[in-house]
Amino acid sequence: MKKLILSLVLVMILVLICPLAAACADSRDTHEGETTEDGGIPKDTSTTAEENSDYDEIGYLRDRLPEDLNFNGEAVNILYWSDVELPEFFTESVTGEVVNDAIYERNLKAEERIGVELKYIGQPGRNTALTEYTQKVGNSISAGDNEFDIMAAYSQTVANLTYNGYCSDLSQTKYLDFEMPWWPSTLTNEATVGGKLYFVSGDISTNLLYFMYATFFNKDLISQFNLENPYELVAENKWTLDKYIEMCSGLYNDLNGNGAKDYGDRFGTIIPWLSIDAFFYGSGLRTTDKNTDGTLIISPSYSGEKSIDLVNKLNYILFGSSDGLWKKEDTGTINEQFSGGLVLLFTQRTKDVILTFSKAGDLSFGVVPVPKYDSAQEEYISCVGNPFTLYSVAINIRDMDLASATLESLASAAYRTTTPAIFEVTLKVKYSDDPTAAGMYDLVREGVVFDLGRIYGMVLDNLTQTRFRNLVGSGSTSWAAEYASFGKVLERFLVVLNKKLVN
Repeated sequence: MKKLILSLVLVMILVLICPLAAACADSRDTHEGETTEDGGIPKDTSTTAEENSDYDEIGYLRDRLPEDLNFNGEAVNILYWSDVELPEFFTESVTGEVVNDAIYERNLKAEERIGVELKYIGQPGRNTALTEYTQKVGNSISAGDNEFDIMAAYSQTVANLTYNGYCSDLSQTKYLDFEMPWWPSTLTNEATVGGKLYFVSGDISTNLLYFMYATFFNKDLISQFNLENPYELVAENKWTLDKYIEMCSGLYNDLNGNGAKDYGDRFGTIIPWLSIDAFFYGSGLRTTDKNTDGTLIISPSYSGEKSIDLVNKLNYILFGSSDGLWKKEDTGTINEQFSGGLVLLFTQRTKDVILTFSKAGDLSFGVVPVPKYDSAQEEYISCVGNPFTLYSVAINIRDMDLASATLESLASAAYRTTTPAIFEVTLKVKYSDDPTAAGMYDLVREGVVFDLGRIYGMVLDNLTQTRFRNLVGSGSTSWAAEYASFGKVLERFLVVLNKKLVN
């Protein structure tokens, strides 16, 4: 019965993604001698999938797990965060909804590929449930009951597991293959500290795709005010923070007539609290870097002139003019302002295209990367909201070969099922009304970076990204003084964290 369902799901997904497969392969594999966005050397894909056994029937790279690898139905227990933002881990049945069915297919393919049975154990695990999730893992490890093999939770929750010594080093396992595109090197390299790697993610997490930050623009307001086309600005390397601010200028209108700058008025931009992160990383800033020995240090950019200038620019548009509005809110009413046609430029997570923007019948919108700091910046840089999933393996794992093969099989299956369903079909086609948006989503995804200072932010007493975000939201421009008040404390926290991770 499972094989019949798998066949039906595969047919459905193929119908949706086959026209996109060639484009996907082209974006992943460029000309010989170039480097891909994942940091690997592209393969020559001039031959067909049938002629090249490295690729499957629709043009995706095959995994390099042994063909005869079979764990004979062994159960793999995965402690997943049951309060996950959007569906990621399992679905009960095929429904005809493309992402739902891709998740179903991914799990079936992963199980059949290596002969395992995936068993999901639910436990709230987002940041507000971090303590309870960590306690559950700690209690199981102390008891030695091997209740679960793999932990999968909110990014900062898994970072907390690592800090507490509950995760195995994944840098030298038998089956995890970090040369493959489903493990982005931007994360695996960043997450490796002193040669140790305790968590992974990539295509395996649907929420990593849902939580990429991008800038959305109202096409009708662009036309109404005869503004420059953001797509052309991106193509001409003119899509910068200064241009963003310039385009917002003069758009404010007190539409509700109450004499206050608030919801219901028209704005050049509204920036949610968490979206400050997107401008920080989009400007090429970081909170941590690596020392020569691979351990963590405070990034010089965190307290540098560019970070000070960014604070001043954001303060001007949000507090120094009428054209911008800052709100310590990240969903709901704030998204409705853009959906209602009241905002020109809105920087938010891609999930809101699906959950909110697409439901606004009169809204015509486009998407571009978060603006560069200036035109001298080489690439557009994106960040991901914290509610994506990091995957780790318990420190007392009963069978590391089983766990590492399961992660590899799941990630490989996700690369050819859930990622195309979300990224190629849902974002680029289903919820987009122009072909240019597809290329913009590619730029957003290719530009994603990670910062361990942010992932370990709660362990570091919120002295990294949250501190910067709060300073901007307070209306202050005194970033130099703010940093001076906690910089030495952050250094001490990093010393402790490095010892935990390396030793």
